[in-house]
Amino acid sequence: MKYAFTDVRNDELLSNDGTFIFTYGNRNEGQNSINYYQYTEEKLNQFYEPLFHTKDVKTALYKMSNQLENNLYSSLDDKHLFMLPSAKIQADNILKIETNENERNIDLKKEMKNYHINSSDKFILNITAVSDQNFVFTLEDVSKLGDRREIFYLFIDRKLSHFVITQLKSEEIDKVIDSSNLKPFYDVFPIADREGNYRVIFNNNAILDVQRNKKMDIKETDLLSENGKYVYINGNSEELSSGVQKIQSVEHYVKQKEIYETKFNLDFNEIAEILKLKTSGISIAKVNYFNEDFIVLRLLYKGKGVGSAGATNAIIDLQNSKDNPIVYLIDLGME
Repeated sequence: MKYAFTDVRNDELLSNDGTFIFTYGNRNEGQNSINYYQYTEEKLNQFYEPLFHTKDVKTALYKMSNQLENNLYSSLDDKHLFMLPSAKIQADNILKIETNENERNIDLKKEMKNYHINSSDKFILNITAVSDQNFVFTLEDVSKLGDRREIFYLFIDRKLSHFVITQLKSEEIDKVIDSSNLKPFYDVFPIADREGNYRVIFNNNAILDVQRNKKMDIKETDLLSENGKYVYINGNSEELSSGVQKIQSVEHYVKQKEIYETKFNLDFNEIAEILKLKTSGISIAKVNYFNEDFIVLRLLYKGKGVGSAGATNAIIDLQNSKDNPIVYLIDLGME
């Protein structure tokens, strides 16, 4: 539910005694300052409790998603209580960052001259992650159109004394990792294993081995879990296949060991029979959500002749049994 009620651009930065701290994900030109919000686990449970008393979950979820700011979120006014920074891009592309103890102005034109940034470039500013030692901001250059927009990552320590600006494209991330310039910031990358030897690179398509200072790509057809600790083999395929599903820990995945956290069978025809669908087969099968305890699929079935026979979300509950999970069939409207 926390995932369902959070915009894809909103990043969870902290959780503290049942309180979750997020940012409002900026997405439009002119949004060049950072805003935070919060809600509690108790309030979240109260908010979605009505879902247990309705037969039309899809409609109820849609209505609730339009009530978040009034009934769930609240603005985090005292960000310094959680040691979070203020940040704003000012005139002439000067980025001003303030913390409880320090402040710093970064001239983006000067620091990003290798990327040919000048005064006319316009950025959308977001904060992506925080740690005990560091922050990560993203700068999305909206001066370029569509897919040509460039995203830059600003890594900076809490003292505001040292920073690195880079992209995380495959051709550049290898160079910056080899240079060891990011080593002081490794603690801010999401942890992917129990010991912290592996970290998730923020574009979610590679794992960083901090001991060897090497990057390992995740195959385009495989899917990383929301917490960055597991990989769903072929979970990112254009069409998920019926049959045996395999999930590995990141550690076993990067070491290419055929050891699996779970292997379970998924039968699309059996699901169609349970739903009493008159279908000629699956049309769309994809993963909407994947984490340690749950997988949510979107299944769309073809009609016997033309059109659709029906659709559902399949919620795979891995909490009690990894190899024989319970599957709930209910249309949440997740597509």
